[in-house]
Amino acid sequence: MMPLMDKKKLPSSAEIFFLTCLFNKLNSSGIHYAVMRNHETLPYSAGGSDLDIIVRSQDEFRTKEAIQDSIQKAGGICLGLSETIGFFKIYAFGCNPETPSTWWGQCIDVNVGLFYKGQRQMNDCQPWPVHNYRSIVVLKDGFAGVLGVLKEALNNGTFPERYALAARQAIEQDWVTIKTLLAPMGDTSIKKLKAIILTDATTDARALICRQLRKDFLRHTFTNRTGIFFRGIVANEMSKIRRYIKPSGKVITILGVDGAGKSTIINAIKPVLDHATHNATVVQHLRPTWLPPLARFKGKKEVATGPVLDPHGSKPSGFLGSLFRLIYLTLDYILGYWIKIRTKIAKQPTVVIFDRYAYDIALDPQRFRIKLPVSLIRWFTRLAPKPDIIFCLHGNPEVIAARKMELPIDEVTRQVEALKAFAANEPRAILISTEGKIEEARDQVLQAISDYCAINAGK
Repeated sequence: MMPLMDKKKLPSSAEIFFLTCLFNKLNSSGIHYAVMRNHETLPYSAGGSDLDIIVRSQDEFRTKEAIQDSIQKAGGICLGLSETIGFFKIYAFGCNPETPSTWWGQCIDVNVGLFYKGQRQMNDCQPWPVHNYRSIVVLKDGFAGVLGVLKEALNNGTFPERYALAARQAIEQDWVTIKTLLAPMGDTSIKKLKAIILTDATTDARALICRQLRKDFLRHTFTNRTGIFFRGIVANEMSKIRRYIKPSGKVITILGVDGAGKSTIINAIKPVLDHATHNATVVQHLRPTWLPPLARFKGKKEVATGPVLDPHGSKPSGFLGSLFRLIYLTLDYILGYWIKIRTKIAKQPTVVIFDRYAYDIALDPQRFRIKLPVSLIRWFTRLAPKPDIIFCLHGNPEVIAARKMELPIDEVTRQVEALKAFAANEPRAILISTEGKIEEARDQVLQAISDYCAINAGK
């Protein structure tokens, strides 16, 4: 298959650059692949969606190489790679080498054959119903619709109406091919799939058939390929454990005194990270919030979640009250991370951005109504799980104070200097000046994330 277009004729769009590199590489490598859905805008855009590709089992390793090579050529980096049996997901972003400061991001989902809970659903040697679209191999709409219904039914127990029409047409026109391709599922499961697609039933009735389809498929595999069934189940569960032990997601923290530009920086980097993660970027204010706000213990049902206009307006608690607050907040960081945040970044390469973090308790204890020795506060904050990267925003104290006028200039100056001292002694910390243009600060932050991913790739 011929390459899509000559590099010299490429438009300057960062997204086009990456997508063209990717499909040129897949085509030239002779990889048996097909785009599963949402191909209409390719290769000029992914249409704001993730890129769903299916490849044959023997091409898994070469596909990873092709994607990694394309990411590198497009000036990008792999933000995260999540793997399970028969599937891997890559989140990537970068800066187009031909157009500086033009960032792109893309989520690529790769089905290696078709599996559910480690069990094969589709013959790997039969040819797929495909067609050529702008020199890109694409599944025919009908077969893509059938697979869309099948995946939704098994994984979520629901019937996706968006695939209904194409799936019905495929069943009516080419049932023999579909039945042959999905033969590993067993006749009973395949008949259930056909019923889900063709039956004009209620939502509840379809959900019941979906559950039956799942049971019939797993029962068929267990009965006919018992050894393979148990190996698949064990391998699938082990992949979840490995992801939890070594999560592919990232935790990023933005620190800075009020007015330093935390929200502005987050709003500047989030669109790029959203493209890379298919909107799986999570912004968390201050703490994980696995434990409820302390105000709830006083009987308050409504707790303010917006900007704090007077951070030093409340008097600090006494010694016991301050100690209780410090222990409570520390517990929320520890438990909230392992139960809430860790689960998110282990499931997929999610990026969690903290607007403030535990370190703020030591940098500005009055905000938390804590009055304790700084050494004691720092000891507790060291117990909080460490983010992957800590961005410390700083600038001219007078300019920062003028932006919000919530703290006196002396306090702003103290916090700026304290933050610089913290950054000097914290290996994960990176100082970012917000005195220049926002684009400059954004590029520094994104480049630092890219550098971190490059250094830690494969660890």
